[in-house]
Amino acid sequence: MIAKDIKKLLFKISILLIPIILWVMILKMIDPFNYFSNFSLVEEKTKQQTARKLNSLLYNTIYFKNNPTPNIIIGDSRIKRLPISEIEKISGDKYFILHSNAAKLNEIIDLFWLSTKYSKLENVILGINFNLYNKYAYANRVDEVDKIIENPLLYIFNGSVLEVTSKAILHHLTSVSVPNIERNIMLKRALKGKSFKDKKIWWEFNIKTVAKNQYSRYKYPENLIIRLTEVDRYCAENNIKLTLLNVPHHKDYRDRVIDFKLSKAEERYKNDIQNIGNVIDYDFPNSITNCKSCFTDPIHTNDSVSLLMVNEIFTDSFSIGKKL
Repeated sequence: MIAKDIKKLLFKISILLIPIILWVMILKMIDPFNYFSNFSLVEEKTKQQTARKLNSLLYNTIYFKNNPTPNIIIGDSRIKRLPISEIEKISGDKYFILHSNAAKLNEIIDLFWLSTKYSKLENVILGINFNLYNKYAYANRVDEVDKIIENPLLYIFNGSVLEVTSKAILHHLTSVSVPNIERNIMLKRALKGKSFKDKKIWWEFNIKTVAKNQYSRYKYPENLIIRLTEVDRYCAENNIKLTLLNVPHHKDYRDRVIDFKLSKAEERYKNDIQNIGNVIDYDFPNSITNCKSCFTDPIHTNDSVSLLMVNEIFTDSFSIGKKL
């Protein structure tokens, strides 16, 4: 009797395990984030159109772990246009851009420490700006990514991985592009049916809504300068060249700092960071920040400006940017 009950129980467990086994098999064949290997039934281009768009943090971190370089640029979406092919032409060094959309400064610092686990670093550039230097500008996604990398089960049963895998399959079979879902939902709510493809509307949305969200609540981030100092000390002790790149914002966006009476806070921010590594500043009144056509939106420069900044930084010859 007991043996029969055990057999029934084992049979029920095996039935329950079938969908899990099938899922693991599908995931290993698709593997949108290249967690297990670079082998996959779908093209890398498809993964970039799905996994990289929907979870840039997880995709880029795993990519760096699998393909570490001693030279790295870390930041949010404002640094992803920096042309690493041009950097290699000038410096002879290969760089990887470890970016995460909407990364906060504490996450950029977390990514620095995470990258030290996978590479003996030589050159590090952190893309930052005053709008990240705020106690309220905080998120904690890097810790989750670190745990996923360390534990395959967390990857296999992660909801984001499930979503991306299904979208990768759909994209592979139908060539349907995957939109930036988070951005589109936010825009639909804010624009009330107007087209976000209209650059003027998207520009105004950033000036009125995004800037307000970033600057209306501000508190000096005492912990961030301590953490940046720790990064600076580690780099000095390990012969790593550290550069902080203060990325430019258009004048319309910079004016919001004045609107919210944060000019002194921004000045304090620049005073704080000027002793952290090598600081290069582009966010002040200049021919870039006064040029609307130099931006795709008020906080993202276009490719030509990104190329200009790279040429100035890596030839150490500045006509617009300046060292603090």
